[in-house]
Amino acid sequence: MRTSRSGFTVLELVIGATILLLLVGSLMQSVSSMSRGATYASIDSELQAMSERAVRSILRTLKPSGATTIGVDQYPYLFDDGNAQGDFAGSAHAPAVKHGVAGDADFGPNREIVFLQPADADADGRPDIDGAGRMVWAGNQFAYVLVTRADGVNVLQRWIDGAAPRDIANHVERVTFDDNASSANQVPIRALRVRLWFRRTDEKGAVHRLFTEAMVKLRNG
Repeated sequence: MRTSRSGFTVLELVIGATILLLLVGSLMQSVSSMSRGATYASIDSELQAMSERAVRSILRTLKPSGATTIGVDQYPYLFDDGNAQGDFAGSAHAPAVKHGVAGDADFGPNREIVFLQPADADADGRPDIDGAGRMVWAGNQFAYVLVTRADGVNVLQRWIDGAAPRDIANHVERVTFDDNASSANQVPIRALRVRLWFRRTDEKGAVHRLFTEAMVKLRNG
């Protein structure tokens, strides 16, 4: 008469342990994938929110501006990679570091801008008008420039007379402001187009990119 076998053989234990290890490995991969996906979504959401805030801020300051000539200086003034010249040299700066390479969608020169704002000497919220009915412009030069911080991050800043920097957005790989002439007639006369390319590398080395653009008609357009 045969007796029933009790316990497990060594082979059965090995098979059971192997299956358990496979299950644990699969679970760890799933958790890692979920964590990585959450990180990607978080960074992409941050870039999207930052791009929206940046565009709103830029358009808010450009909309009251206009195309005008003060002496021999024509505004708005566009310049590439920090190379502001002449009376606009207060907005000159070292070129921002480029992380992209030729062929990347966000590779190319930065086109920055110097512009004026209407004067409002009586602070009534309305632009000042001279005796001939013309707009009076404030003497300050406003500028949007892209600079690289000490930590290597590119930051879009707004300057006033080459100083008082205000951060508008970070992880900006490239920025371009274009008017009718610089865009080869793609932008209407008396209007400006701004384009922003964001690029951020996460801790795993993955590159996150985002592009946005907007058009604004100037006050005297």
